[in-house]
Amino acid sequence: MTDKKNFRGVEHIGITVPAYENAVAFFEKVFGAEVLYSLVTKSGDPLSAEEIGSKNGLLKGTAIVAVSMLRFHNGPNLEIFEVDRPRGKGKASISDLGISHFSVTVEDVEQAARDFAAAGGQMLEGPYDLGGQEEGPGNRGVFGLTPWGLLIELEQLPAPMHYDGSPDAKRWLPEPLHSKEEA
Repeated sequence: MTDKKNFRGVEHIGITVPAYENAVAFFEKVFGAEVLYSLVTKSGDPLSAEEIGSKNGLLKGTAIVAVSMLRFHNGPNLEIFEVDRPRGKGKASISDLGISHFSVTVEDVEQAARDFAAAGGQMLEGPYDLGGQEEGPGNRGVFGLTPWGLLIELEQLPAPMHYDGSPDAKRWLPEPLHSKEEA
């Protein structure tokens, strides 16, 4: 049995993008993300698969040309990669195997959707009221695609979740970045 105390939580999400500068600018503009540091820069030497591939799965014959860690407020950090010869089809869907999207908790889903679109993202239908165990006054969501096709969900969750049975754990949600009195 796994020792649950050994696993603390998601620290970062790695995202490979087709154009590093554009992706960083998008995350800065929409979410206020901040670059903490860069492990590889385009003005420096790339990190080849021969150097690092056995450790992270980078495919033979490719190289990382840029990688930076971004602080993403009250949640996991984002590690943004540009690889010289990426593979994949780009536009993500819930139908794809693997990680299909990540969700960002927001205070105002309508404003978040406007900001996302203004930065070059494409919004899908919504915002819409959430249903099922996520249903509650003000609980709303919408999905959007980044300019390079990454699917991101925006969720406004002021009402509590409804749980099946009586689980010991509850869904973790980021704390507001400011108190209601400051708003």
